[in-house]
Amino acid sequence: MPLPTPQVSYLETYYCVYLGACVLLIAALGRIYHRAGGVFLKDAFAGNTTLVDAVARLLDIGFYLMSVGYVAVSYSTEWPIIDHATLAKIAITKVGGLMLLLGVAHLFNLLLLALFRQRRAASAASAAGA
Repeated sequence: MPLPTPQVSYLETYYCVYLGACVLLIAALGRIYHRAGGVFLKDAFAGNTTLVDAVARLLDIGFYLMSVGYVAVSYSTEWPIIDHATLAKIAITKVGGLMLLLGVAHLFNLLLLALFRQRRAASAASAAGA
């Protein structure tokens, strides 16, 4: 039995909701990551401002490329949107996927910074002991 044909097109509303939520999320997180990340980068790279600035720019670029890339790949939907509940379910699922992706990437970056910090501390300890 075929699915009922919706009387109202919800696809435009879905695109507005999904893309709007993603733009807001990406913009807000990008600002937060950039501002708060500087402290961790300065600590991990022993205050080397040239290196800190370069790594911060590269992390920003990676964040935006991954975020926009995910949104570009996942914006379309094959599921029929027949009502507002379905529209909300699909948009929330896809925004949740973006949040999970960014959360995993964020944790990976924090782990890398912790490794850089440990390596710097170990080399400083061995230099002081020699």
